[in-house]
Amino acid sequence: MERLKISIFWLLIIFALGSCSSIYWASVKNSTSEELLVKVKFQTKYGTQIMDMPLKSDEVNVWQYEQSSSESKVMDIKLSSIEISNGSGCHLVFSKEEVRKKVENTTRQIVITPDDLLKACDKERN
Repeated sequence: MERLKISIFWLLIIFALGSCSSIYWASVKNSTSEELLVKVKFQTKYGTQIMDMPLKSDEVNVWQYEQSSSESKVMDIKLSSIEISNGSGCHLVFSKEEVRKKVENTTRQIVITPDDLLKACDKERN
């Protein structure tokens, strides 16, 4: 009987730890000198969801998401890509893997730099 109680106790602890989730914040910062249109795409159980964010120079836009504690090192597991365009028609897309690389040195903030746009414009010209 005692073993059964201990087993049930540990199962409840494992269940509680596995089902815990936390609220996190992520952001996109425009570090360029121009206004950008940012489209953040998420894959959810309802399909692809898109959040449009016009960002002025040096502006930051934030979103909130929930994840389990076992995924806390992954920025918004539902995030699938980020598309950026400027007034000159340059278009840049960061895949989920590229987003992971961009946030390695920051705390859940994706910074769009002038170099990012320069590379995008160069690709489109060639």
